[in-house]
Amino acid sequence: MGFLARIFEQIYTAYRQYLYTFLAILGLVWKRITEKEEYFREFIWARPEVLDDGWTHKNVQLKNIKLHYVEEGPADGDVLVMVHGFPEFWYSWRYQLNYFKKNYRCLALDMRGYSESEKPRAESQYNMTHLVEDIREFIEILAAGQKVVLAAHDWGAIVCWRVAIMYPELLKKLIILNVPHPSAFREVLAKSPEQRAKSWYIYFFQSPSIPELYMRLNKMEMLEKMLRSSKHGVQNRANFTDQDMEAWKYTFSQAGSLTGPINYYRQIFKAQWDNVKDKTVKIPVMIIWGDRDAFLEVEGAEITKKYCISCRVQIIEGASHWVQQDQPEKVNKFMEQFMSQEISSKL
Repeated sequence: MGFLARIFEQIYTAYRQYLYTFLAILGLVWKRITEKEEYFREFIWARPEVLDDGWTHKNVQLKNIKLHYVEEGPADGDVLVMVHGFPEFWYSWRYQLNYFKKNYRCLALDMRGYSESEKPRAESQYNMTHLVEDIREFIEILAAGQKVVLAAHDWGAIVCWRVAIMYPELLKKLIILNVPHPSAFREVLAKSPEQRAKSWYIYFFQSPSIPELYMRLNKMEMLEKMLRSSKHGVQNRANFTDQDMEAWKYTFSQAGSLTGPINYYRQIFKAQWDNVKDKTVKIPVMIIWGDRDAFLEVEGAEITKKYCISCRVQIIEGASHWVQQDQPEKVNKFMEQFMSQEISSKL
Protein backbone atom coordinates (compact mmCIF):
# COMPACT_ATOMS: atom_id res chain seq x y z
CA MET A 1 0.00 0.00 0.00
CA GLY A 2 1.38 3.41 -1.00
CA PHE A 3 1.88 6.37 1.32
CA LEU A 4 -1.15 8.32 0.07
CA ALA A 5 -3.36 5.24 0.23
CA ARG A 6 -2.29 4.63 3.82
CA ILE A 7 -3.07 8.23 4.78
CA PHE A 8 -6.50 7.95 3.16
CA GLU A 9 -7.16 4.69 5.02
CA GLN A 10 -6.26 6.34 8.33
CA ILE A 11 -8.54 9.32 7.67
CA TYR A 12 -11.40 7.09 6.50
CA THR A 13 -11.00 4.80 9.52
CA ALA A 14 -11.02 7.72 11.96
CA TYR A 15 -14.08 9.26 10.29
CA ARG A 16 -16.12 6.05 10.52
CA GLN A 17 -14.87 5.30 14.02
CA TYR A 18 -15.98 8.69 15.37
CA LEU A 19 -19.26 8.58 13.46
CA TYR A 20 -20.35 5.19 14.82
CA THR A 21 -19.06 5.97 18.31
CA PHE A 22 -20.99 9.25 18.36
CA LEU A 23 -24.16 7.47 17.27
CA ALA A 24 -23.58 4.79 19.91
CA ILE A 25 -23.17 7.40 22.64
CA LEU A 26 -26.38 9.11 21.53
CA GLY A 27 -28.11 5.76 21.71
CA LEU A 28 -26.77 5.14 25.22
CA VAL A 29 -27.99 8.53 26.39
CA TRP A 30 -31.44 7.82 24.95
CA LYS A 31 -31.56 4.40 26.59
CA ARG A 32 -30.56 5.95 29.92
CA ILE A 33 -33.50 8.34 29.64
CA THR A 34 -36.10 5.86 28.41
CA GLU A 35 -35.13 2.48 29.88
CA LYS A 36 -35.09 1.18 33.43
CA GLU A 37 -31.87 0.59 35.38
CA GLU A 38 -32.17 -3.11 34.52
CA TYR A 39 -31.12 -2.33 30.94
CA PHE A 40 -27.64 -1.29 32.13
CA ARG A 41 -27.14 -3.84 34.89
CA GLU A 42 -24.41 -6.40 34.30
CA PHE A 43 -25.28 -10.06 34.64
CA ILE A 44 -23.02 -13.00 35.39
CA TRP A 45 -24.31 -16.23 33.93
CA ALA A 46 -23.74 -19.61 35.57
CA ARG A 47 -21.53 -22.03 33.68
CA PRO A 48 -23.89 -24.27 31.66
CA GLU A 49 -23.44 -28.03 31.59
CA VAL A 50 -22.92 -28.09 27.81
CA LEU A 51 -19.40 -26.70 28.29
CA ASP A 52 -18.28 -29.64 30.42
CA ASP A 53 -20.49 -32.58 29.50
CA GLY A 54 -18.20 -35.11 27.84
CA TRP A 55 -15.52 -32.64 26.66
CA THR A 56 -11.81 -33.09 27.37
CA HIS A 57 -10.37 -29.72 28.44
CA LYS A 58 -6.61 -29.12 28.31
CA ASN A 59 -4.07 -26.28 28.40
CA VAL A 60 -0.78 -25.77 26.60
CA GLN A 61 1.97 -23.34 27.57
CA LEU A 62 3.39 -21.51 24.57
CA LYS A 63 6.46 -19.30 24.80
CA ASN A 64 4.58 -16.27 26.12
CA ILE A 65 1.00 -17.38 26.77
CA LYS A 66 -1.09 -20.30 27.98
CA LEU A 67 -3.92 -21.40 25.68
CA HIS A 68 -6.92 -23.55 26.52
CA TYR A 69 -8.18 -26.16 24.07
CA VAL A 70 -10.53 -29.12 23.84
CA GLU A 71 -9.16 -32.38 22.47
CA GLU A 72 -11.22 -35.29 21.15
CA GLY A 73 -10.39 -38.38 19.14
CA PRO A 74 -7.56 -40.93 18.96
CA ALA A 75 -4.17 -39.74 20.20
CA ASP A 76 -2.46 -41.26 17.15
CA GLY A 77 -4.94 -39.92 14.59
CA ASP A 78 -4.31 -37.36 11.88
CA VAL A 79 -4.53 -33.91 13.46
CA LEU A 80 -7.36 -31.48 12.75
CA VAL A 81 -6.84 -28.05 14.35
CA MET A 82 -9.89 -25.77 14.55
CA VAL A 83 -9.65 -22.02 15.17
CA HIS A 84 -12.74 -19.99 16.07
CA GLY A 85 -13.79 -16.45 15.23
CA PHE A 86 -15.45 -13.46 16.94
CA PRO A 87 -17.47 -13.53 19.10
CA GLU A 88 -16.90 -17.26 19.51
CA PHE A 89 -14.70 -19.77 21.33
CA TRP A 90 -13.84 -23.48 21.08
CA TYR A 91 -17.49 -24.51 21.50
CA SER A 92 -18.42 -23.11 18.08
CA TRP A 93 -16.76 -26.28 16.68
CA ARG A 94 -18.90 -28.66 18.81
CA TYR A 95 -20.52 -30.30 15.76
CA GLN A 96 -17.17 -30.85 14.07
CA LEU A 97 -15.55 -32.16 17.27
CA ASN A 98 -18.29 -34.75 17.70
CA TYR A 99 -18.27 -35.76 14.04
CA PHE A 100 -14.55 -36.01 13.31
CA LYS A 101 -13.39 -37.44 16.65
CA LYS A 102 -13.98 -40.98 15.40
CA ASN A 103 -11.14 -40.69 12.89
CA TYR A 104 -9.14 -37.56 13.72
CA ARG A 105 -7.31 -36.12 16.68
CA CYS A 106 -9.37 -32.93 16.96
CA LEU A 107 -7.96 -29.85 18.69
CA ALA A 108 -10.29 -26.84 19.08
CA LEU A 109 -8.46 -23.99 20.79
CA ASP A 110 -9.41 -20.74 22.46
CA MET A 111 -7.31 -17.96 20.94
CA ARG A 112 -5.56 -15.55 23.27
CA GLY A 113 -8.00 -13.30 25.11
CA TYR A 114 -10.87 -15.75 24.69
CA SER A 115 -12.73 -18.00 27.10
CA GLU A 116 -10.30 -19.99 29.26
CA SER A 117 -7.08 -18.92 27.51
CA GLU A 118 -4.91 -16.23 29.06
CA LYS A 119 -5.98 -12.63 28.49
CA PRO A 120 -3.10 -10.16 28.16
CA ARG A 121 -4.08 -6.64 29.14
CA ALA A 122 -2.06 -4.62 26.64
CA GLU A 123 -3.78 -3.94 23.33
CA SER A 124 -0.49 -4.49 21.50
CA GLN A 125 -0.54 -8.14 22.63
CA TYR A 126 -3.33 -8.73 20.12
CA ASN A 127 -1.30 -7.67 17.11
CA MET A 128 -1.38 -10.07 14.17
CA THR A 129 2.25 -11.03 14.77
CA HIS A 130 1.33 -12.57 18.14
CA LEU A 131 -1.84 -14.22 16.79
CA VAL A 132 0.02 -15.96 13.95
CA GLU A 133 2.81 -17.08 16.26
CA ASP A 134 0.26 -18.54 18.70
CA ILE A 135 -1.12 -20.83 15.99
CA ARG A 136 2.35 -21.75 14.75
CA GLU A 137 3.53 -22.69 18.26
CA PHE A 138 0.29 -24.51 19.05
CA ILE A 139 0.71 -26.71 15.98
CA GLU A 140 4.42 -27.31 16.51
CA ILE A 141 3.96 -28.35 20.15
CA LEU A 142 0.82 -30.46 19.89
CA ALA A 143 1.32 -32.02 16.45
CA ALA A 144 4.97 -32.81 17.22
CA GLY A 145 6.22 -32.72 13.64
CA GLN A 146 3.05 -34.03 12.04
CA LYS A 147 1.45 -31.88 9.34
CA VAL A 148 -2.10 -30.87 10.23
CA VAL A 149 -5.33 -29.92 8.56
CA LEU A 150 -6.12 -26.38 9.72
CA ALA A 151 -9.77 -25.30 9.78
CA ALA A 152 -10.68 -21.73 10.68
CA HIS A 153 -13.64 -19.36 10.78
CA ASP A 154 -14.02 -15.58 10.96
CA TRP A 155 -11.10 -14.06 12.96
CA GLY A 156 -9.52 -17.48 13.17
CA ALA A 157 -9.54 -17.53 9.38
CA ILE A 158 -8.03 -14.04 9.16
CA VAL A 159 -5.12 -15.35 11.22
CA CYS A 160 -4.88 -18.77 9.58
CA TRP A 161 -4.67 -17.40 6.03
CA ARG A 162 -1.42 -15.83 7.20
CA VAL A 163 -0.27 -19.00 8.95
CA ALA A 164 -0.74 -20.91 5.68
CA ILE A 165 1.19 -18.30 3.72
CA MET A 166 4.07 -17.97 6.19
CA TYR A 167 4.35 -21.57 7.47
CA PRO A 168 3.05 -23.93 4.75
CA GLU A 169 5.41 -26.66 5.94
CA LEU A 170 3.18 -27.14 9.01
CA LEU A 171 0.00 -27.85 7.07
CA LYS A 172 -1.49 -30.50 4.82
CA LYS A 173 -4.56 -28.53 3.88
CA LEU A 174 -6.43 -25.37 4.83
CA ILE A 175 -10.20 -25.17 5.33
CA ILE A 176 -11.61 -21.65 5.57
CA LEU A 177 -15.17 -20.78 6.54
CA ASN A 178 -16.72 -17.52 5.33
CA VAL A 179 -13.61 -15.35 5.12
CA PRO A 180 -11.71 -14.35 1.97
CA HIS A 181 -7.96 -14.20 1.56
CA PRO A 182 -6.71 -10.93 3.14
CA SER A 183 -5.78 -9.41 -0.23
CA ALA A 184 -9.14 -10.42 -1.67
CA PHE A 185 -10.91 -8.73 1.22
CA ARG A 186 -9.01 -5.51 0.52
CA GLU A 187 -10.19 -5.67 -3.09
CA VAL A 188 -13.82 -6.22 -2.10
CA LEU A 189 -13.70 -3.50 0.55
CA ALA A 190 -12.25 -0.99 -1.92
CA LYS A 191 -14.87 -1.51 -4.62
CA SER A 192 -18.00 -2.69 -2.79
CA PRO A 193 -20.27 -0.21 -0.98
CA GLU A 194 -22.17 -3.22 0.37
CA GLN A 195 -19.04 -4.60 2.03
CA ARG A 196 -18.14 -1.22 3.49
CA ALA A 197 -21.62 -0.97 4.98
CA LYS A 198 -21.38 -4.49 6.41
CA SER A 199 -18.00 -3.67 7.98
CA TRP A 200 -19.29 -0.84 10.18
CA TYR A 201 -18.45 -2.69 13.41
CA ILE A 202 -14.74 -2.87 12.50
CA TYR A 203 -14.58 0.91 12.75
CA PHE A 204 -16.81 1.12 15.81
CA PHE A 205 -14.57 -1.35 17.64
CA GLN A 206 -11.58 0.99 17.23
CA SER A 207 -12.88 3.13 20.10
CA PRO A 208 -11.99 2.39 23.73
CA SER A 209 -14.52 1.08 26.28
CA ILE A 210 -17.74 1.99 24.42
CA PRO A 211 -17.88 -1.26 22.36
CA GLU A 212 -17.48 -3.39 25.52
CA LEU A 213 -20.22 -1.41 27.27
CA TYR A 214 -22.52 -1.74 24.29
CA MET A 215 -22.07 -5.51 24.15
CA ARG A 216 -22.90 -5.91 27.85
CA LEU A 217 -26.15 -3.91 27.72
CA ASN A 218 -29.57 -5.47 28.23
CA LYS A 219 -28.29 -8.95 29.12
CA MET A 220 -25.84 -8.95 26.18
CA GLU A 221 -28.53 -8.19 23.61
CA MET A 222 -25.98 -7.31 20.90
CA LEU A 223 -24.33 -10.71 21.26
CA GLU A 224 -27.67 -12.46 20.99
CA LYS A 225 -28.63 -10.47 17.88
CA MET A 226 -25.34 -11.35 16.18
CA LEU A 227 -25.86 -15.06 16.76
CA ARG A 228 -29.63 -15.58 16.74
CA SER A 229 -31.41 -12.81 14.86
CA SER A 230 -33.05 -13.59 11.52
CA LYS A 231 -30.76 -11.12 9.74
CA HIS A 232 -27.38 -11.91 11.28
CA GLY A 233 -27.65 -15.16 13.19
CA VAL A 234 -27.78 -18.91 12.77
CA GLN A 235 -30.74 -19.60 10.49
CA ASN A 236 -31.33 -23.16 11.70
CA ARG A 237 -32.36 -22.38 15.27
CA ALA A 238 -32.43 -26.06 16.23
CA ASN A 239 -28.63 -26.00 15.91
CA PHE A 240 -28.19 -23.05 18.26
CA THR A 241 -30.22 -23.75 21.40
CA ASP A 242 -31.01 -21.68 24.47
CA GLN A 243 -28.27 -23.58 26.29
CA ASP A 244 -25.82 -22.67 23.54
CA MET A 245 -26.73 -19.01 23.96
CA GLU A 246 -26.20 -19.34 27.72
CA ALA A 247 -22.75 -20.78 27.00
CA TRP A 248 -21.90 -17.68 24.94
CA LYS A 249 -23.24 -15.27 27.55
CA TYR A 250 -21.44 -17.08 30.35
CA THR A 251 -18.17 -17.00 28.43
CA PHE A 252 -18.32 -13.34 27.45
CA SER A 253 -19.64 -12.11 30.80
CA GLN A 254 -16.45 -13.14 32.61
CA ALA A 255 -13.97 -10.44 33.66
CA GLY A 256 -11.95 -9.18 30.70
CA SER A 257 -13.67 -11.52 28.23
CA LEU A 258 -14.76 -8.77 25.84
CA THR A 259 -11.75 -6.45 25.77
CA GLY A 260 -9.28 -9.06 24.47
CA PRO A 261 -11.45 -10.12 21.51
CA ILE A 262 -12.28 -6.51 20.62
CA ASN A 263 -8.58 -5.66 20.79
CA TYR A 264 -8.13 -7.89 17.72
CA TYR A 265 -10.05 -5.22 15.80
CA ARG A 266 -8.13 -2.38 17.44
CA GLN A 267 -4.96 -3.91 16.01
CA ILE A 268 -6.32 -4.95 12.62
CA PHE A 269 -4.94 -1.91 10.76
CA LYS A 270 -1.48 -2.60 12.23
CA ALA A 271 -1.18 -6.08 10.73
CA GLN A 272 1.94 -5.28 8.61
CA TRP A 273 0.42 -7.20 5.71
CA ASP A 274 2.46 -5.24 3.19
CA ASN A 275 5.66 -6.76 4.59
CA VAL A 276 4.62 -10.22 3.36
CA LYS A 277 6.03 -10.30 -0.17
CA ASP A 278 4.52 -13.53 -1.51
CA LYS A 279 0.88 -13.79 -0.45
CA THR A 280 0.14 -16.93 -2.46
CA VAL A 281 -1.21 -19.93 -0.57
CA LYS A 282 0.72 -22.96 -1.80
CA ILE A 283 -1.22 -25.74 -0.06
CA PRO A 284 -4.69 -27.01 -1.06
CA VAL A 285 -7.50 -24.77 0.19
CA MET A 286 -11.22 -25.25 0.49
CA ILE A 287 -13.53 -22.33 1.27
CA ILE A 288 -16.97 -23.13 2.65
CA TRP A 289 -19.32 -20.15 2.50
CA GLY A 290 -22.84 -19.63 3.79
CA ASP A 291 -24.54 -17.39 1.23
CA ARG A 292 -26.62 -15.53 3.83
CA ASP A 293 -23.56 -13.99 5.45
CA ALA A 294 -24.58 -10.62 6.90
CA PHE A 295 -20.97 -9.50 7.44
CA LEU A 296 -18.99 -10.49 4.33
CA GLU A 297 -19.78 -10.41 0.62
CA VAL A 298 -19.53 -13.80 -1.10
CA GLU A 299 -17.63 -12.13 -3.97
CA GLY A 300 -14.52 -12.37 -1.80
CA ALA A 301 -14.57 -16.15 -2.01
CA GLU A 302 -14.27 -16.14 -5.80
CA ILE A 303 -11.58 -13.43 -5.84
CA THR A 304 -9.60 -15.54 -3.36
CA LYS A 305 -8.94 -18.19 -6.00
CA LYS A 306 -6.31 -16.06 -7.71
CA TYR A 307 -4.28 -15.99 -4.50
CA CYS A 308 -4.18 -19.79 -4.17
CA ILE A 309 -2.48 -22.49 -6.21
CA SER A 310 -5.38 -24.84 -5.49
CA CYS A 311 -8.69 -23.52 -4.16
CA ARG A 312 -12.17 -25.00 -4.14
CA VAL A 313 -15.23 -22.95 -3.12
CA GLN A 314 -18.34 -24.63 -1.70
CA ILE A 315 -21.40 -22.38 -1.28
CA ILE A 316 -24.06 -23.50 1.20
CA GLU A 317 -27.39 -21.92 0.35
CA GLY A 318 -29.43 -20.52 3.20
CA ALA A 319 -26.58 -20.67 5.71
CA SER A 320 -25.40 -17.68 7.70
CA HIS A 321 -21.92 -16.43 8.54
CA TRP A 322 -21.89 -19.01 11.36
CA VAL A 323 -21.94 -21.77 8.76
CA GLN A 324 -20.37 -24.64 10.74
CA GLN A 325 -23.11 -24.27 13.36
CA ASP A 326 -25.90 -23.41 10.94
CA GLN A 327 -25.46 -26.34 8.53
CA PRO A 328 -23.03 -28.73 10.29
CA GLU A 329 -24.03 -31.79 8.28
CA LYS A 330 -23.13 -30.11 4.98
CA VAL A 331 -20.00 -28.49 6.38
CA ASN A 332 -18.82 -31.80 7.82
CA LYS A 333 -19.47 -33.59 4.52
CA PHE A 334 -17.48 -31.03 2.52
CA MET A 335 -14.66 -31.06 5.06
CA GLU A 336 -14.51 -34.85 5.12
CA GLN A 337 -14.41 -35.14 1.32
CA PHE A 338 -11.66 -32.54 1.06
CA MET A 339 -9.60 -34.00 3.89
CA SER A 340 -9.74 -37.53 2.50
CA GLN A 341 -8.66 -36.65 -1.03
CA GLU A 342 -5.05 -37.19 -2.01
CA ILE A 343 -2.99 -34.09 -2.66
CA SER A 344 -2.32 -33.59 -6.35
CA SER A 345 1.24 -34.30 -7.44
CA LYS A 346 1.15 -31.02 -9.36
CA LEU A 347 1.11 -28.97 -6.16
